[in-house]
Amino acid sequence: MARESHARRRVCSAGSGKIATVSAETNQQLETRGSRRAARTGHRILEIDGLRGIALTLVVIFHLFGQGRVSGGVDVFLTVSGFLLIMSLGRSLANMKPLGIVARWGRTFSRLAPPATLVLVAVTIASLVVLSPLNREQNLLEVISTAFYFENWQLVATQLAYGAAGPETSPLQHFWSLSVQAQFFIGFPLLVGLLTLVTKSRRARVTLFWSLLGAATLASFIYAWNANAVNPQEAYFDTFARFWELGAGGLIAGLLMNNRALPAVLRPITGWLGLSMIISSGFIFSGGTAYPGPAALLPVGGAVLVLLSANGGWLSPTPLLRSRPLVFLDSISYGLYLWHWPILIVFFTVKERDVLGWRGACFVMGLAFVIALVTRWILTPAIVWATSKKPRHALIFALIAIIVAGAPAGAALGIQATKSANVVVDPCAGAASLDPERPECAGFGKGAEPRPSLDKLRQDMPRIDECWNAEASTEVNVCTVGDVGTASKYLLVVGDSHNDAWIESYKKTAEDLGWAMDISSRAGCQWISPDAPRRGTKVEAQNACIEWRNAMNELAHSSKYDAILTTASTKTTFEPVPDGMTYENFHAGLIEEAWSHRSSEDVPIIALRDTPFFPESAIECLQNASMLVGGVCSEDRTKATQRPTGVYQAIEATPNAHLIDLNDYICEEYRCNLVVGGVVTTWDGNHQTSTFNLTLTPYLERELVTLLE
Repeated sequence: MARESHARRRVCSAGSGKIATVSAETNQQLETRGSRRAARTGHRILEIDGLRGIALTLVVIFHLFGQGRVSGGVDVFLTVSGFLLIMSLGRSLANMKPLGIVARWGRTFSRLAPPATLVLVAVTIASLVVLSPLNREQNLLEVISTAFYFENWQLVATQLAYGAAGPETSPLQHFWSLSVQAQFFIGFPLLVGLLTLVTKSRRARVTLFWSLLGAATLASFIYAWNANAVNPQEAYFDTFARFWELGAGGLIAGLLMNNRALPAVLRPITGWLGLSMIISSGFIFSGGTAYPGPAALLPVGGAVLVLLSANGGWLSPTPLLRSRPLVFLDSISYGLYLWHWPILIVFFTVKERDVLGWRGACFVMGLAFVIALVTRWILTPAIVWATSKKPRHALIFALIAIIVAGAPAGAALGIQATKSANVVVDPCAGAASLDPERPECAGFGKGAEPRPSLDKLRQDMPRIDECWNAEASTEVNVCTVGDVGTASKYLLVVGDSHNDAWIESYKKTAEDLGWAMDISSRAGCQWISPDAPRRGTKVEAQNACIEWRNAMNELAHSSKYDAILTTASTKTTFEPVPDGMTYENFHAGLIEEAWSHRSSEDVPIIALRDTPFFPESAIECLQNASMLVGGVCSEDRTKATQRPTGVYQAIEATPNAHLIDLNDYICEEYRCNLVVGGVVTTWDGNHQTSTFNLTLTPYLERELVTLLE
């Protein structure tokens, strides 16, 4: 019974954010009590504390000095976490004892949630006061997803990039592994509990448990290998791709439970080898793109060797890993890890830079260390109290902490949502300020705060779901604006996300002119030859794009439309280009093939020229009034607008095909500005804001009327 109780408590100390551990124990009382029981049972591997301490040091060093490289520290901690939890569950099965799932959850999350709550409340405040308003909504969403342990999937859905820190980096991206581990801590015991319902025999339970764990670990490794090859950014955060690292630790637990450790004579060699593998992994591989694929076998394998080499004697790493400095570092590792990354992002924001010198690194490290100690001092009494109570009390304590973590962010998001994203602008705002026929509007908006406001900028892309097709969606959505029955003109409007940016303008045009439009936009999918391969597209998205293009061809071939309007991003490229052919001519052929499906040459094809591009980093200029006034937030017009494209050649080769070019109302003669007439032109450097496109609507209407009436 003492062994079982101790093993369960050790499992609960394995969780973390990116660090996979809350600490060796939350206070000296628990540490002493756990050590005494461990001494009696002989099942505790004392090297684990030091192993986590070394891995933590690697993670922090790489964060502060690695310039985007990712160490193998998180992989080591995932392995150790799997080792501790699965060993505890395995012993319960072997001894035919209750799994105590609710008790496990209570002890685990009553330790994990309170420190995270303090960090998340601090990040919520920083998002409202210090961090960029551009990222406010995203940061608040991530606070909520982190509080409820699905931050890794939130990152997959919205960001994906994991690398060097900077002012625009999420202050919570390091919580992804806490989400992975929490999902494991919640889901895996439930699966084991289901196993106990399926079979009552001890031998059958144990055999089935370890067999299924081995099969699942192998399946996860194969999945991670493939996912890392296809999309390494998504695989990095994928729970299923990470499971094999946790499973590997569990399988080692099974070996040690059956006295399958390495021979004593080999342990000094294998122990140091394992430690060397862990330390060197971040220097050999860039974990942000290599893990959790086969390259992660280096840090995971190193952790495995250290675990199998425990109690290796004075020639082994055992004295080092059991040393007080490393054990102390492990005891504050969870708090230190939780705090250091948000502090780093705030530091970059306040200093308005994205390069960290050694003085800045020392400052961030020192401040995180102090706050981690204070956090431990404040929360330890409450955590000790909760874990000493009945399991349901500990679980309630954890749930309260989780709710408190997410509630302020949820309230802030609610207030944010009440602010209308619709921007009412002056008649001289936006494109009108560059209209030579409206000299009274020249220079309008200079020195004024740009609109939309920064906290609403990334929402300035009103999307109508009925008109939009996600990249991998197998559906084909087509919406209609205007009254088809009374419309004087009926248009088909197709394109990719750049076409979708005009949706509000299309609605206004249909209303102003008494026209009707069928509109369909698809992410990353230009209306060209169906089988044209877009560079970098997944197979599923490519197949969905083919189906959408075929559907657009069928619509274009119908005789109900008076014209077809199309636009697409010139940033998208297609390959392979046949030998001896320029990209422009190749692309033109792809466009012409799609255009050939119109019902008749009497139906005009109208191509709307793509809008300017800016570097995504240029958006940061919007936060600096002096840069806006000084004209720094701009791009050379040639560079911003003249990308290789076959649209012009396709128009020349296609009868009754026309081009509408509105860039003179977006760019000056030599420069394209992020803010024109007091209105921000783009929300990400790539897509036009809906507000600015609405200021272009009168000019779009004028061009369409000239061509069609």
